[in-house]
Amino acid sequence: MTVLLQSEVDLPSSLLKDLEQRAITLLAHAGKKESELSILLVDDQKMTELNSSFRGKDKTTNVLSFPMLDDDDVPAGPQMLGDIVISVDTAEKEARACGSSLSDYLVVLLVHGLVHLLGFDHEQGEKAAKAMAAMEKEFLQQLFHEKELSPLSG
Repeated sequence: MTVLLQSEVDLPSSLLKDLEQRAITLLAHAGKKESELSILLVDDQKMTELNSSFRGKDKTTNVLSFPMLDDDDVPAGPQMLGDIVISVDTAEKEARACGSSLSDYLVVLLVHGLVHLLGFDHEQGEKAAKAMAAMEKEFLQQLFHEKELSPLSG
């Protein structure tokens, strides 16, 4: 299991280490012990560029996920799941708004991004959104040991 974490934003090394450890725990819980995951932490300017380039939306967002393989192309054995990009600027604003620490909120965004990489998509209708929310809740409960932290609603 490999997690490649890079930050273009100045953050405490303890926060980065915690996020990396939680990503490793998530991969294990998702049954992806043989997989690799890349996480990039950026500012709103970089996130706006990525969101514009890849989704045609000229605004920032909190998290983007870029799967490496289509469902039809999944090989047996180790695989690169994909990339998760998180805007720290947006995460800080959203964390403050919901009374969460930045560290905990980055984990919420990590979970949301990973669930997308696992094939869930809340933009595919109500049934898909409910399935995604259930998976996020399961992962968050695993990571926070039943701590009350609600997953993103979309």
